[in-house]
Amino acid sequence: MSVVHSKSVFNQLIKLAWPIVLAFMMQTSYNLVDIFWVGKLGATAIASVSLAGNFFYIILALGQVIGSGTVALVAHSFGGRLFDRANSIAKQSLLLAFIIALAIGILGFVFSKQIMYFLGGRGAVLILSNEYLRIVSIGFFFQLLSFSINYIFRGAGDMKIPMVIMLIATATNLILDPLLILGIGFFPRLEVQGAAVATAIAKFVSFVVGFLILLRGRSGIKISFTTPWQLQSTIVKKIFNVGIPVGISYGLMASSIMVVFGIVAAFSEHALAALGIGTRIFQFASLPVVGIGVATTTLVGQNLGARNQKGATQAGNAALGLSTVIMVLFSVFFITNPRPLIALFTQNIPTITHGTEFINIVSFYLIFVGITTSLTGIFRGAGYTVPPMVAGILKVSLLYVLAIFLSRTMHAGVSGVWWAMLIAYGVESLVMILWYRKGSWREKGLALLKGLAPTDTPVSK
Repeated sequence: MSVVHSKSVFNQLIKLAWPIVLAFMMQTSYNLVDIFWVGKLGATAIASVSLAGNFFYIILALGQVIGSGTVALVAHSFGGRLFDRANSIAKQSLLLAFIIALAIGILGFVFSKQIMYFLGGRGAVLILSNEYLRIVSIGFFFQLLSFSINYIFRGAGDMKIPMVIMLIATATNLILDPLLILGIGFFPRLEVQGAAVATAIAKFVSFVVGFLILLRGRSGIKISFTTPWQLQSTIVKKIFNVGIPVGISYGLMASSIMVVFGIVAAFSEHALAALGIGTRIFQFASLPVVGIGVATTTLVGQNLGARNQKGATQAGNAALGLSTVIMVLFSVFFITNPRPLIALFTQNIPTITHGTEFINIVSFYLIFVGITTSLTGIFRGAGYTVPPMVAGILKVSLLYVLAIFLSRTMHAGVSGVWWAMLIAYGVESLVMILWYRKGSWREKGLALLKGLAPTDTPVSK
C-alpha cells in the first residue's frame, strides 16, 4: 500500500476500514449469536454467558500487547520499505503470542471457577459460567495467535485477509451454535457448554487458516521455518514498548466492564442480563469506528515510517471527524428504538425494562467511544501509546467511584451505574483530545524505529 497523500486521505481511510469493519462485525457476532441461541434457555443462561464473556477482555488486552506493537512496527517498516525487517517482526510476534497464549489458556481452564466467582458469579450463574469459560479457554489459545496474524497483515496494509479469516470462523460458529446448544439432529444438547464448544472450534479454524496463508506469503509478508525460531531482544523490546501501554489500556477497559458487572450483579439477575445484552449491542455499533481506528493506525504508521508528518496528521483528523459523525447517528437511533432492540434477545419483561433504561441513558457514550477509538488508533500508529493508558486509568477510577456513589450513596440504584458510565467515558475523551492537540505524538512516531536493526536499508518491493 502506498503512503497516503492529502487528496486521497479520506478514500484511503475508507478503503482500509471497510474490510476491518466487516471482520470485527463477524467477530462480534460470536457473542451475539451465542446470546441469541442461549437466550432460548432463559435469563440465567444469558447472565452466565455474559459474565464469562468478560474474560475475553483480558484476552483482548494480552492480544493487544503483541498486536499493537506488531502493527506499528510492521507499518513503519513498510512505510520505509524495509520488508525484511517486517518479516522479522512478524516472526517475533508469533513467538510471543504462542508463549502468552499457552499461559493464559491454562490459567483460564484451571481457575475458571475462581475467575467467575471474582467477577460476581453466584449460584446457578456461577455453575454455568464456569462450564462455559473452561471450554472457551481452549479457544483463547488459538485466538491470541490469530490476533498476531491479523495485525501482521494489517500493518502491511492488507485488511482483506483478516476479513476472509474471520468470515470462515464466523460461518463455523454460526452453523455449530444451534446444533450444539439445542441438540439438533444427531448432535447432543449441550446448552451453555455447546455455545462454548462451537466458539472454541471456530477460533481454532481461524488460526489454522491464517497461519497457512502466512506461510504461503501474501502482501509482502512471509514467514518460514528455514531459519531458527528464537526471540530477538531488540524487536521484542520494541513490541513491548509500544504494546504494554495498549495492553494496560485494554486491561483497564476490561476492568471498567468488570466493575460495572460486579456492581450491577448485586442488584438483580435481570439487571445483569440487561447489561449483557446492552453492552453487546453497543459493541456491535462500535465496530465501524473500531475499523476506522485500526485503519488509522496503519495510515499513521506508514506515513511516519516514510517521514510524512503532514499525511499522518491528515489521516488522524479525517478519522476523528468520521468516527464522531457515525457514533452520533448510532446514538440517535438507539435512543429512539431502545425497547425493540432489547426484545430481539429476550422476552423477559424485567430484563427488557432494565435494558431500555440502560440504552436511554448510556447511548450518548458511544460518541465518546468514537473519539477515543480514533485517537487511540492515531497514538498507536505513532507507537506512542501512553496517552490512552493514562486516560484509561482516569476513566476506570472515576467510573468506580461514581458508580458506587450514585447507585448506593445517592440511592439511584442501577440507574446510577448507567450515569457513571456516561460521565467517566466523557472525561476520558476530553483528556485524549487535549493530548492529541499537543502534537508530540508525531515526534514520538518519527523516532520509533531508532536503534532497531540499523543495517537495514530501504529496498524495492
